[in-house]
Amino acid sequence: MTKNETLPTLYVPGDALTLPDNDQWQFRFEIHSETSNRVYIVAQHKKKLHWACSCMAWKRYRHCKHLSSIGVPNYEKPYPVIVK
Repeated sequence: MTKNETLPTLYVPGDALTLPDNDQWQFRFEIHSETSNRVYIVAQHKKKLHWACSCMAWKRYRHCKHLSSIGVPNYEKPYPVIVK
């Protein structure tokens, strides 16, 4: 990203519970499943800057609908953002 480019803004869903950062992950928040009563944690890796989800699809395939629904790339692609 060049100096003149600005980072995209990620808006955390209004009903999402934000969680404190830990050693590896930042911008942690809960996202509710649209098809069940499950709750997943979505977060950004502090060093690699990719986004991840605690759902089984992301754990197995590194791709999930939860990341897609908030507009961040899957497959451990670095994606720095401004979080609001």
